[in-house]
Amino acid sequence: MHIPDVLIDSRISIATTVMGAACLAYGLRRVEERHGPRTTSLMGMTAAFIFAAQMVNFPVGPGVSGHLLGGVLSAVILGPWAGAVVLAAVLIVQCLLFQDGGVTALGANFLNMGVIGAVGGYAIYAPIRRALGGRRGILIGSMIAAWFSVLLAAGAFTIELAAGSGRDDFLRVLSWMALVHAAIGVGEALITGLVVRFVLLTRPELIEEEADYEGAATPTLAARWLSTAVAGLGVALGVAVFASPFAWDKPDGLEFVGEKFDFLPESETPPLVKSPMADYQAPLPAGLDAVDEVKLATAAAGLTGTLVVFALAWTMARVFAAKDPKRDGVLIDVA
Repeated sequence: MHIPDVLIDSRISIATTVMGAACLAYGLRRVEERHGPRTTSLMGMTAAFIFAAQMVNFPVGPGVSGHLLGGVLSAVILGPWAGAVVLAAVLIVQCLLFQDGGVTALGANFLNMGVIGAVGGYAIYAPIRRALGGRRGILIGSMIAAWFSVLLAAGAFTIELAAGSGRDDFLRVLSWMALVHAAIGVGEALITGLVVRFVLLTRPELIEEEADYEGAATPTLAARWLSTAVAGLGVALGVAVFASPFAWDKPDGLEFVGEKFDFLPESETPPLVKSPMADYQAPLPAGLDAVDEVKLATAAAGLTGTLVVFALAWTMARVFAAKDPKRDGVLIDVA
C-alpha cells in the first residue's frame, strides 16, 4: 500500500510530511524514554523481518495481491511507538533504495502504515489482550488488530486522496479499498498470528514480561539479545533471498483500485529521486538467462535491503534507546 509520488495533492503531501515528521520525532523520544538496550537488538531484527516479508506478495483474488504491513506485529514485540519507528526505517529504505513509495508521499505512507498500523493497531490489540488474558489474549488480540490495521490504513489513504482532489467518487473508491483490503487483512492477520504463535512457543520473553528480565544488565542477557537479533536477521535474509523472487506479481490492493478508477500517475512520470535498485532489481552482470536474471536481481535486492534496514533500525535504536544500565534487558510496558 505504498503511495507513489504525485498521487496525492501537494498540500496533502506537505501536511502529511509535517505530521509524519512530528510523529517520528515523538516515537524516537518514546524509544529513548521507555525502552532499555533490549530495543537495540529487537528493533533491528523486527525491521529486517518486516522488510523481507513485505517483498513477498500473496494472492488475494483474481488479478490482485497483498503483502504484510507489519505495524501490529512490530507493536506487539516492541510497543506501539518503537513499532512505528521500525516501520519508518523500512519505508525510508524502500523509498530511497527501491522506489517503492514516493518521496513526497513518505509522510503519508508513514502515517498510514507506521502510526495508524502500529500505534492505532496497538490501541485495538491492548484491550483485547487484557480482556482475554495470557497467550490466548496475545494471539487473538494481535490477529484482530492486524486485520483492522489494514482497513484503517486503506481508509486513511482514501481520505488523503480525496482531500486534495475532491473526488466525486470518494465513496466508491472507499468501498473498493475496503473490500480489497478486507481480504488483504485476512492475510495480514494470518501471518501476524503465525509469527506471534511461533515467538510465543520459542522465545516468549520477546512478548511476555518475565521476572528473569528484571534487574541490572548482565553479559548473559546482552549475549542472549544479540543472539536473538542474529537469528532473527538470518530468518529475514532467508525470506528475502529465497521467498521474494517467487512473490505474486499482480498489482497490490492500492494499484488494483487505482487502475479501476484511473487515479494512478502516468507510467511515464519520472520519479523525483532515482533509486539504484528500482522495483527491487539489483544490477547484475549481463549474460544470464532472462528469468534467472530477474529472480537473482530480486534476491540480491532483498539481501541488500534487509541488511540496510537492519542497520538503520539498529542505529536508530542504538542512538535513542535509554542508556540506564539498570533497565538493560527489561521489557518495559509502553502502553
